[in-house]
Amino acid sequence: MKQIEMALLLAVCLVSNIVAQQIVHRPAVPFGAAALGYTKCVINERPTAADIAPGSKGPYKWFSGQWWYSEKPPLSKYSTQDGVLAIRLGGDLVSAPNDFSTGKLPLLPGSDGFYVEFDYWLSDADPDHFPAVWLMPSEHNAAHQDHYADDLPGYQRWMELDVDEGGFGPGLTGSVHSHYGIYSQGYQHIQNHNNVSRVAIDRTKKHTFGASYDPVKQTVAWWVNGVKQMSASSPEVPAVGARQHFYLIISAQSHGKKTPYSMFVSGVRVYVPPSSTLPAASGTASGDVR
Repeated sequence: MKQIEMALLLAVCLVSNIVAQQIVHRPAVPFGAAALGYTKCVINERPTAADIAPGSKGPYKWFSGQWWYSEKPPLSKYSTQDGVLAIRLGGDLVSAPNDFSTGKLPLLPGSDGFYVEFDYWLSDADPDHFPAVWLMPSEHNAAHQDHYADDLPGYQRWMELDVDEGGFGPGLTGSVHSHYGIYSQGYQHIQNHNNVSRVAIDRTKKHTFGASYDPVKQTVAWWVNGVKQMSASSPEVPAVGARQHFYLIISAQSHGKKTPYSMFVSGVRVYVPPSSTLPAASGTASGDVR
């Protein structure tokens, strides 16, 4: 009996030691945020289906469908499984109401800079699956607020930041797009030349995909599980990004065959400089609160 008790005690001590080591060695903030001194956590979410608005506006954290969609993905595309948000093929969530009125999650001022990361995995690894976690500016809207006083009539310009897209390469595909031009004449755009990481990943396993935006150096960098993948700078990163305000997007699309799958999202976090006027996420301080 004493041997059993001793064995149990040793097992408990071993588990406690492993947990303690993980806590000690986990960085205070993600490496991608720490690299820029972005230590203030302003979004720290473990999303569930209950966080999604029943309509296109209101005090909710997530909304189904983009403002430019004529038909929004139905709420049946979303569920909570074992406490984790599951998004079926065709689901598309944004963190801002379609009219960009106040929701529960803040828009991110490009002038501050930010680091954003998403924890997610897929139900299977079919190459047709097209998961995407990305950001768009609220100024790119039906009112064309991405037109500025120093622009030609009808001219629009905006920055799109794709943190990760699946199905393009062995690893993360991270892109920054500079869109510009007059709609009736066709928009032009450039993107970073090095947008596909060659470091292969298994998308059926959970990974943390991150991207940082530094408006001062006009630079974007991408990260997977705390390891830097690549970076881009001007002219691939447009100056207009510093004049815009960004919302988050999580989508489960297809590369054409529409093979059914689920995208599981267990965490979404955003860090900004400590000088930012955005309030810290509820219950957080300057540091990692995962």
